[in-house]
Amino acid sequence: MIPAQDAIAKLSRALGGSDAAALAAAALVEADAMGQPRFGISMLDEWTPDASPPPLVDGSRAVAWLDCTDSFAPLAVASATLDLAQTAKQLGIGAVFLRGVRGFGRFAPFLRPLADSGLIALAGAEGPPFVAPHGGTRPVVGTNPLAFAMGRGDDSVIIDAASSSMTMADIRSARAEDKRLPAGSAVDAAGAPTNVAADVAALLPRGGQIGSLLGLVVELMAGVAAGGRGDPKGRGVFLVAIDPTVAAEETGWQDKLAALRNDWTGARGHWPRGGGLAPDATLDDDFRDRLDAYLGKMPPEAGGAQ
Repeated sequence: MIPAQDAIAKLSRALGGSDAAALAAAALVEADAMGQPRFGISMLDEWTPDASPPPLVDGSRAVAWLDCTDSFAPLAVASATLDLAQTAKQLGIGAVFLRGVRGFGRFAPFLRPLADSGLIALAGAEGPPFVAPHGGTRPVVGTNPLAFAMGRGDDSVIIDAASSSMTMADIRSARAEDKRLPAGSAVDAAGAPTNVAADVAALLPRGGQIGSLLGLVVELMAGVAAGGRGDPKGRGVFLVAIDPTVAAEETGWQDKLAALRNDWTGARGHWPRGGGLAPDATLDDDFRDRLDAYLGKMPPEAGGAQ
């Protein structure tokens, strides 16, 4: 067994020891601890010794476009997120558009620090076309997760959801295990509904038209505005942060957020917090051995730290 905090510290040092390295390490370890290993330290398969330092956001401007093609993706997203927080605190609002981003895992752990610092955050990522439009028969957009974060402590809300009901990783797992798919999750090459993983030509959007339109919004922001659509080097990502205190306009949003949470949970709704690690969380020996194997390939303070 290995305490999660020890694993984060070891991986953070290997990624350069910066604040961005600590955030990237925490995001990857958290995914493994939550039973989502494909979003965890397996992302280190993309790390290379010659990775470029994450590009920096110009804090004097509210909007930035960054090319992350040569950077380790979790580190690049972490760096952009922390830079964005500073921009939003200074200017009241900031947006970063990234292109050339390879796999970086879940959004929730990257947005959590923004909410903890009093910011409101919105983010999304596009990807290769796997999902058909509502009523469509062939893939046009990716699974296109959309994420949102707001509030501190018990009132914090972190939403991180794909616009499709399944992911391609789910389809691959179903193929390997010869499992049937849930009804209404995919179509075959002829555009007919299918629950056979081997026959899937396109996934269907979550919730029909609503999921389809949310996926389209992400594609417009991350694929079109960020320039990621059709880029063979990686995904497009967008991140927006807002500081509601800069305008000195008192709306009582913290009290309203707490009241909304009480109403939501009082109606037996699930209040999403995006997972997270307990302070005393531990991971098993298999994780420890996998982490040590990755760290053995990474010289101390690697990852392109500045």
